[in-house]
Amino acid sequence: MTLLPVAVALFVSPAAAALVYVDATRRDLSKRYCTVAAFAVGLASFGGFLAAAVFGSGLFSAFYRLLERPVIAVTPLDLLLSLLLFGLAGTALALLGYGVASRYGPLASP
Repeated sequence: MTLLPVAVALFVSPAAAALVYVDATRRDLSKRYCTVAAFAVGLASFGGFLAAAVFGSGLFSAFYRLLERPVIAVTPLDLLLSLLLFGLAGTALALLGYGVASRYGPLASP
């Protein structure tokens, strides 16, 4: 288990949560919705990086099986970049989920 994804999450997750909070307040959504949405995106982002750190080798081998490429040897840089990419993809999905839910969900501003 490598701790680099968790260290990166300490910077990326608060930035994503702040982005969501600023967007929600700019669009005059309720204060409670702003807080809950920012917390949910931050937690999902941190969870993606944490999953990458804990299940790193399993995710990496599943990724290469999905691409149908044999893994003979993995460089440390390749492993770290793939784990960071997995965490950033989780953050992007969380931000996309917020965007869709806040614009088309039940609490969307008119």
